[in-house]
Amino acid sequence: MTKTGTKEKIILFTCNWHAFSSLEAVGKSDLVYSPALMPIRISCLGRITPGIILKAFEGGAAGVCLLGCPEGECRYHNGNLEAREVFKESRKLLRLLGYNENLLQYHLISAEDGGSFLKNMDLLVKEIQEDRKTR
Repeated sequence: MTKTGTKEKIILFTCNWHAFSSLEAVGKSDLVYSPALMPIRISCLGRITPGIILKAFEGGAAGVCLLGCPEGECRYHNGNLEAREVFKESRKLLRLLGYNENLLQYHLISAEDGGSFLKNMDLLVKEIQEDRKTR
């Protein structure tokens, strides 16, 4: 596990189904993820908007991650695909506002795949650390 400062917040918007189950799988396996991660469980990642993402950064988030169901497995048919479009739009807005767009990430994770969850979160933490070095 890569560490980040304990005062930093990494907001993790996760769908209620597959993605949240991967987070639970980490706990069931007695694995540990960064205490900076603040999971926010939503019914479907397709409900997220660029405004919510930008608000997280405005509130001091060091990074934001959108975790959704794998393609073809969304309970709401295409919520993960809608979230991908919001992700792309939000990255453009972040770049326009002077943020490192790589501090916003989007991943599709299968239920019970704690390993992928940890790998993706470690990559985000490393990106935050790299961004800190270049400021």
